[in-house]
Formats: sequence, C-alpha cells, structure tokens
Amino acid sequence: MTRKRTAIITGGARGIGLATAHAIAEADVHIVLVDLQAEALEAAARSIDASRRDVLHFAADVTDETATRRIVADVVSQTGGIDILVNVAGGAGPKNLHLIDEIEPDVWDTVINLNLRSTYLWCREVFPTMRAQHYGRIVNTSSTIARGRHGPVGTAGARLPYAAAKAGILGLTSQLAKDIGQFGITVNAVMPWLTLSEPGSRLRDRFENLSEDARNHIIGLSPMRRPAEASEVAAAVAFLASESAGFVSGVGLPVDGAFL
Repeated sequence: MTRKRTAIITGGARGIGLATAHAIAEADVHIVLVDLQAEALEAAARSIDASRRDVLHFAADVTDETATRRIVADVVSQTGGIDILVNVAGGAGPKNLHLIDEIEPDVWDTVINLNLRSTYLWCREVFPTMRAQHYGRIVNTSSTIARGRHGPVGTAGARLPYAAAKAGILGLTSQLAKDIGQFGITVNAVMPWLTLSEPGSRLRDRFENLSEDARNHIIGLSPMRRPAEASEVAAAVAFLASESAGFVSGVGLPVDGAFL
C-alpha cells in the first residue's frame, strides 16, 4: 500500500501558511502545521479537519533547533515520512524601522533568525528523510523586498534586516537546489508582494491602520492596483510542492502581479 504524502508547513496558523495548508490538503496530503500561536494553530487545524483531512499540529518556536528536530522525528514516526516542506514562518517585527542606525542588533538578530535561520533549520532536519526516500519538495518564502524597496517603510516593519533575510532565503534556495537535486528533491521559493489574509491578521491590521494616502500609495505601486490574496500565493506554492513540478528547482518565483 502506497504511503500517503506528508507536508509540514511552518507559520501554518494564519495567512499564507494556512491558505497553503488548505491548498495542499486538496491533493489528499497529510498536513502538519507548526506555529508559535497555539490558539490560532488549533483553530487552523480544526478548519482543515472540518474538511475530513488528516492534520497534526505543533506549537513551537521555529527557530529552536531542539524543537525542530523533535517535531520532525515525531512526524516521521507518525506518518512514515516527510515529502513536502513549506517554510512560511517569518516576519519583520512590530515596529517600522527605516534607517540602519535605528535598528539595534537584537532586532536584527530576531528578524534574521525568524526568517533565515528557521528556513535553514527546517530544511536541514527534513533532508535526511527526503534523501532516504529519494523524493522531496521544499518551498521557501522569500519576498519581493529581497530586491530592496525605495520610500517609506509602510507595512514592512524592520525593513533592512527583513530584506537581508529574504535575500538570504533566495541564496539558500538556489544553492540547496543544486546541492540536493541528485536525491530527487526540488527546492524553490515564492516571492510575494503585499498579501492580505484574514481579518485580524497582523499585516492586514498594519495596512488598514495606515493613512488613506499611504494605503493608496502602496496599492498604486502595483500594476494590478490591489494586494494579493493569501489563496493566490498558496496556489503557486501548491504547484511547486506537487509531483508535477518535478523539474522546477532553484527558482525564486515572484507572486506579485508584475510588481518586480
């Protein structure tokens, strides 16, 4: 009997992570959600369970090496393997910080760790299992901001370390794809632009709290004159995580309505 595919999604409690979980679950994949927000994580798992999908969830700090190792081992024990990893967890912190002398080292380390270190840790931990299977799909989450952005910070939080981390994810993705392609594992990244998810999400609240002029300025930067929906980014991730994307690897795919 063929084992059912298993997907781990970090940052799976809300936003792009949760939308991705629903999109991948449509392919009858066993879903594993990891997020620090325990209450939201349980609600997310229930929403997938309501569709009669198999789902596990773990409340954990995605930058914690010990927790990462424990969860991966637990998932392999319960499901028999790991076929898909989607690294969505990240963020730029709660404060909009513009110039480099406003950014203290602790803020820099927090943002780099949450985005780049977490991506490295989870890729590192799932690799032995994927190598043994000679199959794997890894999809990381970068951002259009990896290319830099002029003007007010807007919704980007501590923009400089966030841009550095997201650029680092592109480098990690490109090199890792070359290093492990021989084992039947693809590694890609998506680069979303401003993506608004469910009401009450941190980014939506931050965007809606901007002045009308600031919101109009940001939206005006997009040729499509609107933000992305989380489900639109999730659809791109679901393709890269699918068996059909077996010869797509090392790509940083903009999901940005022609912003770049």
